[in-house]
Amino acid sequence: MDQHKKEEFKRSIGELYPRLHRAMSAYLAGSSVESEDILQETFLKAYRNINTFKNQSSLYTWLYSIARNLAIDEFRKRKHEKLRSATPVDEFDIAYETDSTEDKREEIQLLRKAIAELPELLRSIVVMKTIDGMTYPEISEITGVNEQTLKNRMFRARKELADSLKRMGVNEP
Repeated sequence: MDQHKKEEFKRSIGELYPRLHRAMSAYLAGSSVESEDILQETFLKAYRNINTFKNQSSLYTWLYSIARNLAIDEFRKRKHEKLRSATPVDEFDIAYETDSTEDKREEIQLLRKAIAELPELLRSIVVMKTIDGMTYPEISEITGVNEQTLKNRMFRARKELADSLKRMGVNEP
């Protein structure tokens, strides 16, 4: 076991955990899967397998990939369940709401709801790109989907979000 990699990993947890928690909370919204459970399993799995990390990607994208795969596995296990969350969609941060007007907060909550209704891959792309600020190459690395396809799916996701928001009564800016 490479002790240096393990020490570096331990030092990175404080920086990586909050960002991954925010992304996974958004990704899992509307499901019964708890982000804390996925994150605990993610960091444990990563620590045990740190020697397989080859520095070909960032540590964050490697962790995100592990977390996303664990979440997908959990979705498959629970597919007989109706996807309703134990955690309401309004409990995760999708935008910094401090000093927002009441109208803005309401629009953010509707956007959260619309994102939660997207199919898994589209929701995943929206969360990674819009909420987590990842680049298309990083998203491609995590999902195994080429960049052009990701851009096309992001376009489709935005259209579906706009349609959902319109049905909810949100006017486009």
